[in-house]
Amino acid sequence: MFDKFQRFLEKFIGPIAERMQKSKVIQALTNGMMAVLPVSLGVAFIAIVGNFPIPIWQEFLTSIGLAPIIQEVIAMTSGLYAVYIVCTIAYETAKIEKQNPITSVILSLAFFLILVPQFAVKLGGEETIVIKTASIGTDGIFVAILVGLGVTMLYSYLMKKEFLRIKLPDSVPTMVTDSLSPTFVAMIIFVVALLVKAIFTYTGSGDAMSFLTELVSKPIASLGQSPMTVIVVFTLANLLWFFGIHPSPIINIFFAVMAPVFLANINAFIAGQALPYPEIMFFSSIIMVGGTGNTIGLAFCMLRAKSERYKSLGKLGVVPSIFNINEPLIFGVPIMLNPIFFIPLVSSTAVGGLVLHLFYKVGFLNYYNPTVELPWVTPPVVAETFYGGIRFGLAMIAVVIALTLLYYPFFRMADERAVKEEQTLATGEQENE
Repeated sequence: MFDKFQRFLEKFIGPIAERMQKSKVIQALTNGMMAVLPVSLGVAFIAIVGNFPIPIWQEFLTSIGLAPIIQEVIAMTSGLYAVYIVCTIAYETAKIEKQNPITSVILSLAFFLILVPQFAVKLGGEETIVIKTASIGTDGIFVAILVGLGVTMLYSYLMKKEFLRIKLPDSVPTMVTDSLSPTFVAMIIFVVALLVKAIFTYTGSGDAMSFLTELVSKPIASLGQSPMTVIVVFTLANLLWFFGIHPSPIINIFFAVMAPVFLANINAFIAGQALPYPEIMFFSSIIMVGGTGNTIGLAFCMLRAKSERYKSLGKLGVVPSIFNINEPLIFGVPIMLNPIFFIPLVSSTAVGGLVLHLFYKVGFLNYYNPTVELPWVTPPVVAETFYGGIRFGLAMIAVVIALTLLYYPFFRMADERAVKEEQTLATGEQENE
């Protein structure tokens, strides 16, 4: 059955994937995302250690003063993803466009930082300019992608205009020439940055990042308080993540809308009464199994990879995925703008929700403790066992199996393509020898 489905995928998705992979934009995005992988893998270990769900361990880290230091390390690594991405994508785009990568990175980073919202606050009696840190983290990834691509392409286009380049005698060192040549081009790029910032400042949002946040958040506030809302919201979240837009804005709106539901369940449980909204609580546990997009299924698929690329990535990514950290997969595969993984990424919440709905309807799930609070790195199945007992833990195992089966045919197609690429590369190297 999988073979037939895979042939179907190859027939309809294969041509789209091939065309996209040949695109300069997709090549720059893919290489740029993968360049961030060392940061995401490196900080994943620290995030697991610093948030390990054992109270005595947390107390120990706090007692020796290491807990806040760990959080600072995480904040200055995973909290700066947008900064890393604008640099890596600008660098890769410049290489494709055959332009100076360093200049492209500097201009793109400056353009991006110009768009980051700034605020004047008083600290210690003195006025200080601060920036919204979420905008340089995951919330700013989509803007970072646009800037990294757009600014570098604009830089490349303008540098091809002879009248915009400063020409210096051949006797001038190359380093000096490379620095001064794009002066007029840089002026134009910063004027564009000024105009873009001004346009968003005059809108009600105030800045580009907030504009995107409001754009995707408003529809969520109008949804009702039902299990279907959970599916709709997190399917949309997965869709946004595919395009590089971090879903935190709509997730925050979702929890604000659902706050009365969660509170009503907590009050009922404390009073010894039946939960008024039990199914919503169960559904809330399948929104990010292994991270946004429920990618724990993809991580397990990689354990059976045939290509060296995915074998290595699977070994590195499966442990973080178990602790709900999937940045190594998001940036390492990469999943963003990868047409092969569009269907499983977007539909994963609906598939997991369907499995849980069946367990709930047959009466298998009949207990949930809404007062339990666990760290976000608590592995799936373990967390669900604390929330709803052994039955909920078993149901979550079924969800993980379903997610693995969902990702498997798509991963198999990607893996076979990677094997062919590796064989072609190996053949080329042998011929060169």
